[in-house]
Amino acid sequence: MTDLQNETPAPGGQPIHDLSSSEERLLAAATMLFSDKGFEATTTRDISAVAGLSPAAMYVHFPSKEELLFRLVSRAHERALTQALDAVAPFTDPVDRVRALVRDFSMLHATNFRKARIAQYESRHLSAEHREVVAQTRLQIRVAAMREVCRGIDEGVFLIPDPRVAVLAIMSLAIDICRWYDPDGEFAPEELGDINADLVLRILRAPGY
Repeated sequence: MTDLQNETPAPGGQPIHDLSSSEERLLAAATMLFSDKGFEATTTRDISAVAGLSPAAMYVHFPSKEELLFRLVSRAHERALTQALDAVAPFTDPVDRVRALVRDFSMLHATNFRKARIAQYESRHLSAEHREVVAQTRLQIRVAAMREVCRGIDEGVFLIPDPRVAVLAIMSLAIDICRWYDPDGEFAPEELGDINADLVLRILRAPGY
């Protein structure tokens, strides 16, 4: 499935019915419905109807509504992990690396607020097996953030005594964006990224902050 990024009015910025495959249409429809109504309040008929498909069409691609949710949640977390790793790759300075990490991670949760909202607030409806898969990816994301903070502490750049505080800040500031973000609101994703990056660097007591 193509990663559908710009999520208004439908993920991908195009009508759901124009998406190239039935699977993409189902995922786009589920993204909108799970984000707006929640997993429990959304029926498989709702998803198929928004996707413009027959009620039975979903089961051709997904054996259950929970499997569809797992696809959305797992892909959202995998993308977040990739974003965290890719953000720091061009830089060597700890300040630049943390700034890039926080900025990109925050922007991701703004530009993909629907998917992020599902990943954070609807994952409780996953099976125990699927929750464990997601938990492992979340752990990798936290480890990536911890690695960058500890690197700066080890090099004497960050003066915060406990890196766990900074990692909590990185995760919380970025992830919470998906709860309240409005693409028609006051802040652009880039602005939120810069604001959060400055806040985290102040918490880290980086030079000049």
